[in-house]
Parts: sequence; C-alpha cells; structure tokens
Amino acid sequence: MNKKEPSILQIGLGAFGWNHLCAWQELGVREHYWLAETDAVRRERAVSQYGLARDHVVSDYRQLLDRVDIVDVVTPTDSHFGLCREALEAGKDVFVEKPMTMDANQAREVSELVRKSGCVLQVGYYYRCHPTARKVKAWLDAVELGQLRYLSGSFMGFKRARTDVGVTHTDAVHFIDLFNWLLDAFPHEVYAVTRDHFKRGLEDWSLVLLHYPGDVVAKVESGYIQPGRWRDKVVPNAFTTKEIAVCGSAATAEVDFEQETVQLHRVCHENRKGVWTAVVAGSETPNVGTAAPIQMIATELQQFLDSVRDRSDPDANARTAGLGMAHIVEAIYASARSGKLEKVSDLGMNFTA
Repeated sequence: MNKKEPSILQIGLGAFGWNHLCAWQELGVREHYWLAETDAVRRERAVSQYGLARDHVVSDYRQLLDRVDIVDVVTPTDSHFGLCREALEAGKDVFVEKPMTMDANQAREVSELVRKSGCVLQVGYYYRCHPTARKVKAWLDAVELGQLRYLSGSFMGFKRARTDVGVTHTDAVHFIDLFNWLLDAFPHEVYAVTRDHFKRGLEDWSLVLLHYPGDVVAKVESGYIQPGRWRDKVVPNAFTTKEIAVCGSAATAEVDFEQETVQLHRVCHENRKGVWTAVVAGSETPNVGTAAPIQMIATELQQFLDSVRDRSDPDANARTAGLGMAHIVEAIYASARSGKLEKVSDLGMNFTA
C-alpha cells in the first residue's frame, strides 16, 4: 500500500457496528471512511446523528468495494465467511469481528486466502486491549504469579440471545481467546456442557473446561440465564458479569472488566506440620487506567492499521485467532454432544505462529 491514508469501508451497523463507527471517528478517520448498511433507518442515523457525508453511506457494499483499501466486517457471524472471502479476493485488508467464521472449514479457507493474497486480516478480540488484561499479561511475563495452575472466567448475565450463534461462540470465545493470549498457548483438550433452554438450536448456557500445556486448567462459564452484577456497557438493558482469575503458586490476579479493576493477591500455600495453610502477604490494586468498549476497539483498530502499514501479521491473525479458535469451538461442541473430553485438532503451530 502506498503512503496515502488508507480508505476504509465498514460493512454493518448493527448493535456492535455503532461502536466501530465511533472508534473510527475517535481515530480521526472520516474523510477516508465509508459505511455500508442495508437498513435505511440506520443509514439515516449515521448521517444525521454522526455527521457522515451522505455520499459515504450506501446500502450495498459492492458499490464501494473497488474504491477502498480496507474492509471492516461488523455483521452477523454467518455472513463473515462470504464477506471476508470476497474482500480478500479483491485484494483488500480485512478487520473482522469475532468469531472469524462459523466453522473450521471456513476458517481454513480464509486463512489460506490471507496467505496467498498477502493481505492483512485481524480478528476483533478486544479484551486483549484492556489495561487490566495487559497488567495481568505483564505479571505473567515477569513470573509474578509463580507456577500457573488455574484460570477461570465468567462472561454472563441477563440479556438478549443472539440469533446467529450460541453463547459459547459469541461470549465464551472472548475469554478463551484472552486465556490463549495470556498463556501464549492453545488448549489441547476440552470438556464442555451446554444447554438450549430456549429450544432454538443454539445454546444459552455453557460451561467449558480447557486443558492447556503444563497441567494448566481453565474454566469459562457463559450464559444468558445467570444474573449479571453490573449494567452492560455494550448491550442495552442488559446486566453482566465479566470477570477472570489467574491463579499461580505465588499469587493470584483477579480482574473485573465491568468495574475495570485488577487485584494481585499475594497468597501461597505452605505445608505447615502436615497442614496446607494459606499464607497471605497482602493484596494490591494498581491503578492501571480504564478503557470503555469504544476505546478498546479504537486500540485494536489502530493495531490493525499499524499492521497494514508495516505489512506485518497481527497478533490476532487469521490462523491463531481465526482457525485456531474455530478448532477449539468445534471441540467444545463435540464434547457437549459426546459428554466426553475431546481433543482439539492439532494445528501444527504455536499460538504465536
């Protein structure tokens, strides 16, 4: 790509698409930004409320595909594969919201298109960009927690049920990706239980256990039927809990993403006269800053633009965050059907490959 500012086409202005629109504006992208949305009311709102030029807002993305450098896909998951494939075949760099595709076969084809085309593709997993998550990553890199033992995540609360994918594929994947990123590893086996209480053919409750190298186990619970502790910052009229804990032999990190707090509990266990006793050396709550969803999206979009400029592979790329996650999700659903521990397909790559 030449040195001119890249032109951007966002496809989709649904519930999460508004956050992308605002994030692009926060990055100062306006003159080179276009929007495609099929709904006329949303298009008009983008013009009247957000000040987009009327000739930069269209109903059919194909009207603009040959005029732009970058395509930002913010549509229902079942449309991701077709849109990514069309954009990559047209030579466009792509940012696509998670999950990249519906299944591993589609993810494999997209990943291969990225390789052949030389285009940049990044998958949107924005919790990597939150200051609290980055602090935990720094603690892990510095071995502050000691030998890692267990991770847990709760991503749940009363809210509308997605109609394109189940709760595992829309919510649990956030923390599965986060744990992959924190550990620099993929799980090799998974065990899962899911339930479809609404009888829609899509699960509304999910419990997943992930077995990582080094005997590290992680648990991710998600669902629409459990109470959430805080009003959701993204989904209107919803309540949510979004918390993780990362437990080691020397200390445990605890994050509440809704309250935007991170704590380090310096607690270990010692065998004292045959009794394993908790030894508490205190807790600390560092002030690491906050980041609203739009700010996190702006951060990952800037990372994407940096990769586009440098022609480098993003961290959340098509193989690791796309194909790798697709294999994990398929193993999760296989386990939910079989009631057994299921192996994650061997990808023949490291997490950072």
